[in-house]
Amino acid sequence: MSIAKVAMNTPQTGYENRRTIGGKTFHVLSDEVEIKATVDDVWAEVAGNFINGAQIAESLNASTPIGDAPTQGLGAERLLDINFEGKRIEAKERIIDFRGEKDVREFTYEVYETKGAPIGLKSYNTWYVRRGQDEKTYLGNVFIFRANFFLLTGLVGKLLARSGSITGGLLTYKHYLETGEKKVSTDLLLKKYPSAV
Repeated sequence: MSIAKVAMNTPQTGYENRRTIGGKTFHVLSDEVEIKATVDDVWAEVAGNFINGAQIAESLNASTPIGDAPTQGLGAERLLDINFEGKRIEAKERIIDFRGEKDVREFTYEVYETKGAPIGLKSYNTWYVRRGQDEKTYLGNVFIFRANFFLLTGLVGKLLARSGSITGGLLTYKHYLETGEKKVSTDLLLKKYPSAV
């Protein structure tokens, strides 16, 4: 079963802000942007280039495959070196769900180990590409998270919302796929695309 439940997370159906997984409550942050590209092209970059995210994202210092795991699709694993508001965080991520067919495609990865994060989290991150009823292409991100000490989960959500990291990640792909420009800061992207904020 898909963790993202994309149909629950579109402007037409509204965005949920809580999810129960394994009997525990998780918070949810979601957003999506229109991209002037085909579903196939967006999917090829976002899903097909999972291991190489640091090539385009300014907030990623490095992204490397882990061991003998696949580099694409179900089971792919990567190690990210992340610059989060001036702090260095390392995260190991593994794709646990992958659906790459038709007009709604998605993959979900779990963050199964982190170093340097100020608060321990259990999190899942789903990226999806869909063709809207208006025939436009949309890229969305659903971030599902829970602090190890649950009372801190709301604080984490506020920090993530303030940083613009969910929308910034989407705009990184939008900008790259529409212009070819890489490594643009989130602050500049949020100014360039104010309607996405």
